[in-house]
Amino acid sequence: MTINERIKFFRKEILHFNQRQLANELGMAQTGISGLEQNGRTVTDLFINTLCLKYNLSEAWLRDGIEPMYMEAPTFSLDQFARERGASELELQILKAYFSLDPDIRKAVIEHFRSQFATVKPHDFSDIPDTPEEFEKMYPPIEDDEEKYGGEDHRIAAG
Repeated sequence: MTINERIKFFRKEILHFNQRQLANELGMAQTGISGLEQNGRTVTDLFINTLCLKYNLSEAWLRDGIEPMYMEAPTFSLDQFARERGASELELQILKAYFSLDPDIRKAVIEHFRSQFATVKPHDFSDIPDTPEEFEKMYPPIEDDEEKYGGEDHRIAAG
């Protein structure tokens, strides 16, 4: 099957569209689709990219007929995610045990922790100075050795 035949196959057999419907979906004229479906016609990279992005098609399938037809959806592994962040075996077991619970029980657990966290008061930041000047008044800078000894460093080198 040529790329032109795959475009026609995809339109007719998978999408169940006529040429006008596909053209409207892609923002082009019906005659453009008609031309692309004719064997030997050049199919531009722009059209290939547009069709693949719009319908999650594999570019390898559209160009060369290499399966699978669709791009595989990215997967997420909670195990891998947790391990990459240094999770211990116990932490992984806790996660797995939590997700193996009945959804109603999980909801109750979440509500329990939500109520516990609601009683935790946020930190009062009123004791933190607003400006560097206020900070320096509260915590004056310490003189360094150069200022104290007239510009020369008189520290004793570790031996």
